[in-house]
Amino acid sequence: MQTTICLSSLTVFVLTSGCAASQGTQSCPEVGTQGGTKEAAFAEGAEQSASRADEIEWAPCPPTLPAGCEMAVLEGDPKQEMLFTVRFRTASQFEMKPHWHPRNERVTILEGKVGVGFGDEIDRENVTWFGPGDYYVNANGAHHFVLADEPAVLQITGIGPWKVNYLETDDSKPASD
Repeated sequence: MQTTICLSSLTVFVLTSGCAASQGTQSCPEVGTQGGTKEAAFAEGAEQSASRADEIEWAPCPPTLPAGCEMAVLEGDPKQEMLFTVRFRTASQFEMKPHWHPRNERVTILEGKVGVGFGDEIDRENVTWFGPGDYYVNANGAHHFVLADEPAVLQITGIGPWKVNYLETDDSKPASD
């Protein structure tokens, strides 16, 4: 069942499992509250995944990624053929050399600013900068590079296996992950 909730000029669509959250026709079960916020109820047997920002467990990025970044897997497994969502936290002065991926990656910037440029070499004059809330898609096979001049957090969603194929390989690191 789909319920439409109107807030001023903003329309929000809410999907519920057999209950209507508005119009007073039927109330949805409350699963619980935390800090006064109602948590969603899911249909029995439905797969659900939730991560609270303050409880995310960060780990060092794989050795194929630039030093100083951390990663957290929120959903799925980026090494398997499945949907995944990961977050990356960069140090200031983060630079990821030109590379490409075999599948599209969908990127949302959560904190800081991230610069993305396309081509076979890093060219700071031809970078598009994205800030919190911005979203972009790196198409499969597109040669691109990533920069950050300040700490940043970005979220990537895609279909695995997620691989990074550098245009120039550094002999001290594996060519892809």
